[in-house]
Amino acid sequence: MMNTTTEATVSLDQVLASREQRASLQQAWLSQFEQTVISVTLVWPGDVKDTALSRQVMDVANESLAQLFHMHHWSVEQHQTRCPITGPEAFWSLSAPAWMVKHVTTHLEDTHPLGRLWDIDVFCPMTGLLQRKAIKQPMRRCFICDEPAHVCSRMRRHSQPELMHVIEELTRDYFSAQK
Repeated sequence: MMNTTTEATVSLDQVLASREQRASLQQAWLSQFEQTVISVTLVWPGDVKDTALSRQVMDVANESLAQLFHMHHWSVEQHQTRCPITGPEAFWSLSAPAWMVKHVTTHLEDTHPLGRLWDIDVFCPMTGLLQRKAIKQPMRRCFICDEPAHVCSRMRRHSQPELMHVIEELTRDYFSAQK
């Protein structure tokens, strides 16, 4: 990953354009490699998304995924990390059944100390995006109040300063324990 962060404010138009570019890349990889594709973004509230801390969190996600794939003996066809102004994102293409990858990445999101900050999407070349319900896993919970995360997000139940405070505590605790 490049070391230079933008630390710039992101507009809604930039977020939407980035989402479209990510979807195009996901589809291109599905077509090109014809195997499972993983797309990783961060749960990062606020309008500054490309920071030294967000890149550090993505680095841990990439390291954790690489270890997981190695442990399962899954061959990685392609891996790429990008750092647009809208925040770091990573892409993986690997030879493993999408449903199995979804199981282990969901477990990683749920058990890793930083996993709540990772949004790991798994795509099957035949059926597209796999949802948690497809593998009979519960929806993600809010890391502040433990309600369904999508409800809190949609209702804007928690303020950005409140969310960022929890993220700062979570990351400080994790990275200080790693030293």
